[in-house]
Amino acid sequence: MFNMKLMDHCYGCLKDLIEKAVALSQGDEEIAFQAYSMVDNLWNTGSTPPDIANKLHRFIKSKTGVTDPYFSIKTKEVEAAQKAICELRPAFPETLEGFIKLSALGNSTDFFCHHEYKIEGFDFSGDIDKITEEIYTRSNVVLMLSDNAGEFLFDVGLIRFLEDTGKTVYYAVKENPVQNDLSIPDVERFGFRKMFPNIISTETDEVGIRREDLRGTVKECWENNAIVIAKGMGNYETISEFSDNRSVIHIMKVKCPTVASAVGGKVGQYIAIIGGG
Repeated sequence: MFNMKLMDHCYGCLKDLIEKAVALSQGDEEIAFQAYSMVDNLWNTGSTPPDIANKLHRFIKSKTGVTDPYFSIKTKEVEAAQKAICELRPAFPETLEGFIKLSALGNSTDFFCHHEYKIEGFDFSGDIDKITEEIYTRSNVVLMLSDNAGEFLFDVGLIRFLEDTGKTVYYAVKENPVQNDLSIPDVERFGFRKMFPNIISTETDEVGIRREDLRGTVKECWENNAIVIAKGMGNYETISEFSDNRSVIHIMKVKCPTVASAVGGKVGQYIAIIGGG
């Protein structure tokens, strides 16, 4: 696993983030202009894409007062996921590999990439043998770091499969909203806790997660040999900066050249890999 560095492509994605976040927050051109200047000032400071994205979100929230600009988008994404999972679930076998692939498919959408859930042309690459060994030999505790709001519905199958093998699973979501990531308020309004009660908070409101922000049950799992499964590019981009001391299973769709370069994959591919120590 390689540490994430900014590439030219990232500038366009960060600009798109600003345009969407400002528009959804009903901000004005001056806020957008100041946000663009922030990107320029942070570009050569060694920051990762999520580092800059988190600073942009905090700035836009502070200027507009809108704490959850993606509220309506998350609602639509969950509705789309509910429909898609009913249609697509039978296409995947009830095996560890099948549930990993289904979980990967759930990562199809993102704040800048609202693609449909579909299995036509489903291109998957996974270290299934290594992941299987990790899951069956490492620990009876699993920490799963969530990503997008609708994605939970595609993760439930994997969660229940792991529970059926005797694992205790913790599904960690953001404490407060950021982008279209699943947060505690979303869990309650969508009734997800009725489907799986062991949902916990990362106690953060940032894209991905940083070493210094590991706390509570998340920190205990990280430091005490639990199996860690991280969903999505934001988690990959941040965890790859500090996970050399332990292994992490990453499940995601590769949505940009920067991550494709880091994982040795290609844009549009679904992957499940083990990174870190």
